[in-house]
Amino acid sequence: MSHRSMLRHGRKAAVATVIAAAALSLTACQSGTSDAAGAPSAAASAESGSGSGSGSSAAQGSGTPAAGPKAGQGSSSNGSGAAARNGSKASNASNASNASNKGGSAARCTTATLQAGWGSSGGGVPDMHSDAQQTAAVWLKNIGGRSCTVSGFPGVQIKGTDGGRLDLPRSSKNPVPVVLKPGGTTTFTIRLLPSVRSEDKKVEPAMVLITPPNEKQHFQLKWPYGGAILDQSGATHPGTFVNPVNVP
Repeated sequence: MSHRSMLRHGRKAAVATVIAAAALSLTACQSGTSDAAGAPSAAASAESGSGSGSGSSAAQGSGTPAAGPKAGQGSSSNGSGAAARNGSKASNASNASNASNKGGSAARCTTATLQAGWGSSGGGVPDMHSDAQQTAAVWLKNIGGRSCTVSGFPGVQIKGTDGGRLDLPRSSKNPVPVVLKPGGTTTFTIRLLPSVRSEDKKVEPAMVLITPPNEKQHFQLKWPYGGAILDQSGATHPGTFVNPVNVP
């Protein structure tokens, strides 16, 4: 082989070596880029696993590293959402309570915050010796520390001296709500038909059970007027019935 041929062969070999080196360098750069992109993700997962794992441990009582990130993140998210919803509900309840205290709306009067008794500011006592319809009044007083609302029909049951009972029906009058301030009173009336004949079916009242509207607990009042009430149980238009609170 001549000197010139050897020189050309050497140059070709050198060029091939340079090209191979450049290709190898390019491959290494591409591999480095891939690793660089993957490393932060792995690091972030490690950091997330560390933080979420502690959160999962606090929320679930478990610190399993593998399950920590997903379980922890889900628990944290759900917990935060629940806390926000509960906080919103608590805020709404607080606002409603504040509105009530400011007089925007008064809560319903309960048996525990009321007191009951016979009579009214207008006076009047039923004549139990008359054969005409009579009226007995019952007052309700707010003994609580806040205003409250009474609306509707009270429950009235008459307990006889012989153990008999008479549940009074309601009138056709419409209820009218009334707000009672602390110490305030309202009344309702019982329209009754006395019994003056010996042959009548009757109830001689001993005690009267008064249940405020929309309540289950009752007051027990001793009947103070004597006499007897005509028992018209089952009658279409009985002469003894109860009117709504705050309606004459």
